[in-house]
Amino acid sequence: MKSQEHRLTPEERRRNGFGTSTKFIFSPGESTVYPSSLPDFFPPIYRCTCKMESFDLPTLDGLHLVPGLCEGVCLGAKALAGFPLWVHYPTQHN
Repeated sequence: MKSQEHRLTPEERRRNGFGTSTKFIFSPGESTVYPSSLPDFFPPIYRCTCKMESFDLPTLDGLHLVPGLCEGVCLGAKALAGFPLWVHYPTQHN
């Protein structure tokens, strides 16, 4: 994408940059209107039952990252969570 960046308008460059992270929290109380990020294509969300808060992503400052998987992790057919694999379904074939 770097090679095509010169073709972008200043507004498109700003849109493609990093911004503030937002956390959406379910709030069953009074609904609000969530504005569309692309008003020419998508309408606003009416009766939005979420409240939005700024969210600062955690950093690894002062922590030691251990690369790789933890000992004893289950992979493939032995994995417990996620999408089921065909090996989880009983099948018969010739």
